[in-house]
Amino acid sequence: MTEEAMPHQAETLEWTAHPLREQPLRAVLTSVVILATGWLVSLAVPNVLGGVLAGGGAMLFLFFMLNRFYLPSRYRIDSNGIAVRYPIGTRSIRWQELQRFPHDASGGYLSTRQRGGAFDSRGISVLFAGRGEEIIPRIKSSMASIERAEA
Repeated sequence: MTEEAMPHQAETLEWTAHPLREQPLRAVLTSVVILATGWLVSLAVPNVLGGVLAGGGAMLFLFFMLNRFYLPSRYRIDSNGIAVRYPIGTRSIRWQELQRFPHDASGGYLSTRQRGGAFDSRGISVLFAGRGEEIIPRIKSSMASIERAEA
């Protein structure tokens, strides 16, 4: 594919999504729920030391499960595909591999499968961080460019 065929796609688009900062009320509520859960777990264990360890473990587990909410994720779109650096790990997909892009105004899922389902875990979950009007058309045009090139 030539540079003339996709001039805007030669540019790299990068952004950071950090839901904790974007949604402060949700951040406070989520943190309160995590602390309350840790406290309740610690009360459920009769041994004081065991209770403290169990409560702390429960809070740590919930923090890791919600790591993409608490810590920033960095996205990068270029002419080859999309890459993301999550707080724990990285993931990238080439435009040729993508099959679907269900989305709304706040985020979407770039999938390598024709149909979605509970086991569709090979894709990338994308948060737009308020830049959906810029990012959605870029993703759609990149996917369409590949489809036209393959046809």
